[in-house]
Amino acid sequence: MPGATRIRMRRQIRDFMNTTFFPLSRRWLKAELVDSSRWICVTTLVFLSSTGCSFQPTKAKAQATGQELSAIPAWNWDAYPPVDKMRIATLPCQLQPKSTIAVLSPLMGMLRVYVSSPQTNLSAGVLWAEFEPEIFAAEARTLKEARRNLEDQEKLQWEIEYPRKKLKLEQEIEEAQRQTKLLQLLSTNVELAAKILTVGSDQPNMMRPDALDKSTLQLHLLQRNLNYLETTNFAAVGFDLESQRTELIRRELDFERRRAQSRFEMPFAGKLTITLPLTEGVVNYPVKSGEELGVARDVSSVRVRVAIDNVAWTGLPVDRLKVYVRSGDLSLLASFSYQKIEHIQNRDESAYYFEFPKEKTVAAARLIGANVSCEVWIDLPEQARVVPKLAVILHQPDAFQTRNWSAALATTFPGARLVVEGQTDLAIALPHDIKLTSIK
Repeated sequence: MPGATRIRMRRQIRDFMNTTFFPLSRRWLKAELVDSSRWICVTTLVFLSSTGCSFQPTKAKAQATGQELSAIPAWNWDAYPPVDKMRIATLPCQLQPKSTIAVLSPLMGMLRVYVSSPQTNLSAGVLWAEFEPEIFAAEARTLKEARRNLEDQEKLQWEIEYPRKKLKLEQEIEEAQRQTKLLQLLSTNVELAAKILTVGSDQPNMMRPDALDKSTLQLHLLQRNLNYLETTNFAAVGFDLESQRTELIRRELDFERRRAQSRFEMPFAGKLTITLPLTEGVVNYPVKSGEELGVARDVSSVRVRVAIDNVAWTGLPVDRLKVYVRSGDLSLLASFSYQKIEHIQNRDESAYYFEFPKEKTVAAARLIGANVSCEVWIDLPEQARVVPKLAVILHQPDAFQTRNWSAALATTFPGARLVVEGQTDLAIALPHDIKLTSIK
């Protein structure tokens, strides 16, 4: 086939795609049904246009088609009016409640369940299940009685034993003080001591030399004992009340810990899903340690999690991103909330979270757990024309062999500038003096 004929046939195929194929398939392109068969078709069309192969229509039909195509421009920017926002991609996403808590059994035994429905809405703090409440109630009464007995003993010691012990020590101190003063007087007056101590005795002096020292020491010990009694209270009495109080507190704390593990209260106002096989008329269920009892979800707010790992999108300004979740005729808009790197299946994943407004929370909560897809949109920083990638490639296939969209656009449309690259579309900004239509 001569070279001029091959070039002419390539132009006819390209003109046919631009003027006939794209107007008919624009709705199909915007649906973003990106699958393998679509790209196989695209590859085949590009290959045919580049090799010069063509179909063999009848001569009359080919002439009519050639005359019709020659009157339609090869490219028309008016077909892509300027817009302020663009759909970047359609990606799988997950709708998540504000908080999700899986309740696992810390004990093994009989669990009493107070809810009869597998899924119900509960207020914060509502008790929905507990282990063997009768046993824990009996232990609570025992601890209460032990505390009351300890308080009675403390009152007895404080009001009777302590004053009695203190009074006895004060009397002993007074007696020791009189004895010490007498000995001091006798030790300083020898004649008086001789007269007093020799009364009724044949010996001239009965006073021992160390009597005064012993009396002074005894008085000092009694005073220290009184001071210790006033400082330590019951320890000097001989009643170890503090250790009994400490032991009781330890028992109470251990009981509160075990009772807290045995009682399951709703941590927040939300939806509770019971995973146990509930049976009508049955309230006690045997459970094992570590068994899942239910899942509590806080649906006061609902967010969307979207994993975005395309390098062309991770650098976009997050304050301009939005997500649409569609379910039938329902369309829910969520605004960007935060972004974080999550470690999933031995790899890091960039997760973007979007939150629905309060008035849409109830509708969004119904889609939790469903297999949904989200449309990620962006508010463009400037007005641009959103053009399908397929249309640009088929317009001039040779320019896109480098897989660089910016360079290819500069070659295909001099002066055009890539604003945002989407999954199937390109947002292109045009200079003011560009020619909106062209004929190849």
